[in-house]
Amino acid sequence: MKIKLLNRGDNSLKFEISETTPVFVNSLRRVIMQKIPILSMTSVDFIDNTSALYDEIIAHRLGLLPLVFDSKKFVLTSDCKCEGKGCSSCQVKFVLKKKGPCIVYAKDMKSTDPAVKCVDGDVVIVKLLDGQALDLEGTATIGFAENHAKWQSAIVGYSLYPVLKIDKKQLKDAKVCIDSCPLGLITADLKLKDPYSCNLCGSCSEACPPGVVTIEGDSSRVIFNIESVSGLSPDVIVREAKDILASHVGEFEEALKKELK
Repeated sequence: MKIKLLNRGDNSLKFEISETTPVFVNSLRRVIMQKIPILSMTSVDFIDNTSALYDEIIAHRLGLLPLVFDSKKFVLTSDCKCEGKGCSSCQVKFVLKKKGPCIVYAKDMKSTDPAVKCVDGDVVIVKLLDGQALDLEGTATIGFAENHAKWQSAIVGYSLYPVLKIDKKQLKDAKVCIDSCPLGLITADLKLKDPYSCNLCGSCSEACPPGVVTIEGDSSRVIFNIESVSGLSPDVIVREAKDILASHVGEFEEALKKELK
């Protein structure tokens, strides 16, 4: 298996995995989407709320705010030494107290852990008019996206590496083939100038006689895309997914040894 980095941004990562199979890549995708532990608001206690929004709506908004956190610092409440009582190792408390007229932003929330904050502090929570107030306390804990979407680490998808085949002996009009690509990826010498931008739409093969032009995906070469929607960077997410996949294989191996003695 080989990995080639194609593009890296603050919240995104694009790389190619070759000498692999869609089965493995899809397993990696599912782990990233559902199995990465993420810190998110799980409960909100309202002391005062005279805004135009119900408590439930504001609580829902707070729960979907992605939080910056250290993945090595926090553990699941069920695995914590405090035995579910709540401590700095398994939860973070937030307080928010504002009076109108004003706009309440995500950055107005104060955390018991200075390192934990909203990814984007300029997200609007609610607008308070004159005489309105919002006073609440929230608790954030670790969870998984398989239980709720607010714990999803990233949006992730993959596509197969495109392979363009052209029978030049039967191709009568090359210009038709070149112009048929909506992304303009086919060059004058009938090659893909940027294979990583091809979406395998098949327009080139449809524009030519059957069998003259084919565009197919190579299942042994996969283009992987990750966009973080949490407080974790794509690099951290991929590394954690790798460790989780390895642990699952180890658990299966141990179970197999016990069963097939």
